[in-house]
Amino acid sequence: MDFGLGILTFGTLGFVVAFAYISVRATEKHRKSGAPKSALSEDGIRERLAQAKRV
Repeated sequence: MDFGLGILTFGTLGFVVAFAYISVRATEKHRKSGAPKSALSEDGIRERLAQAKRV
């Protein structure tokens, strides 16, 4: 029972780490493509306000 629980625990942790890594890589790739940041982030709203002033 303890051995099976250990496998499930580390399997779940491994899956979470792998999914987080893939998510971070996809986010970095998206940001490099020039897409604007979310207006909900602190520096994203500053970016949008600066763009609005330039136009």
